[in-house]
Amino acid sequence: MRKRHGGAVIFFTLFLASVTWAQVPGKYNAITDVPGIKVGHFTGKYLTGTTVVLADNGGQGVGGGVTQRGGAPGTRETDLLKPENMVDKVNAITLSGGSAYGLAAASGVMECLESQKLGWPVGGGNVVPIVPSAILFDPGRCGAPFDYHPDFSFGLSACQAAKGGPVQQGNIGAGAGAVSGEVKGGIGTASVVLDNGIIVGAIVAVNSVGSTFDEDGNLYAADLELDNEFGDLLPVKGGPAPKGSSASGAAGLAGLLRNTTIAVVATNVQLTKAQATKVAQMADDGLARAIKPLHSPYDGDTVFALGTGRISMQSLGDPSFAVYQIGSAAADVLSRAVVHAILAAESTPCFKSYCDTFSNGCRNKK
Repeated sequence: MRKRHGGAVIFFTLFLASVTWAQVPGKYNAITDVPGIKVGHFTGKYLTGTTVVLADNGGQGVGGGVTQRGGAPGTRETDLLKPENMVDKVNAITLSGGSAYGLAAASGVMECLESQKLGWPVGGGNVVPIVPSAILFDPGRCGAPFDYHPDFSFGLSACQAAKGGPVQQGNIGAGAGAVSGEVKGGIGTASVVLDNGIIVGAIVAVNSVGSTFDEDGNLYAADLELDNEFGDLLPVKGGPAPKGSSASGAAGLAGLLRNTTIAVVATNVQLTKAQATKVAQMADDGLARAIKPLHSPYDGDTVFALGTGRISMQSLGDPSFAVYQIGSAAADVLSRAVVHAILAAESTPCFKSYCDTFSNGCRNKK
């Protein structure tokens, strides 16, 4: 019996490893390719800002989950996403700069949603919008006043600006002051459509201690490209090694080790909180493929997952296999979103962009 059981496990493992499905980017190659998802940015006068991901399913919230593995998190309403807790719908996710001060931006998002009567119903026609949030560290970047950071108004403005369609990337919203290793970070997004109708999208603000490229300057996750989306990046040889990728190099960056990469992945499939949490956990491996090292004591890395419910889980057959598909796709999409963030970032007076640092490798980029 043991032998047969072991053989079944081996067969099933080989089966999963051999499963493939068609993958193409969505129309906009953005998280907004997922029906029910809108994105809004607000960028301050200095290098900081807020990005809001609105999620809607016919006027209702959507299932959500989260994983948090970095050593210096700044979050709000993440305990609510634990499967054992009551509220099971999310209305929006706020990603913001400003360190812990930036969590105030979520209150502006709540005001925006309350004015539309979107939120958890509490009786008498009243609602409480559910807006989990995460922040990254960017105060004081490039000599900006340390006390200038996102607040209520940033969240309100980002929410009011939220829309579907193309999503602006690079030095905008939560990515305005982002830094990755020693190059400028930023906002990036990507999507994928599977042949069974599942759509998965991701948006990320890359502000990592670790680097997105190897010792020569080649981006770790560039080989996950779909449909030439990065534009034939050329191999780089002999570039400046990323100091943050080793303990000895990081020691020289003590003044810069204030970071955090924050992200949202979304799918058009209906997800429970438990399923969304598993998708978030699997998607987080996409960050690990694109950034090295990750989840350091200086990073508060946090990934949210949302399911907008346009496809019922029951219609996909085995729920566990559907979560497997969604989570696997989410990991790849999030890796690709990181690459887009780095390619879209523009140099500032204090930090050169990746493409200005490795202009030869980027000369064909889209």
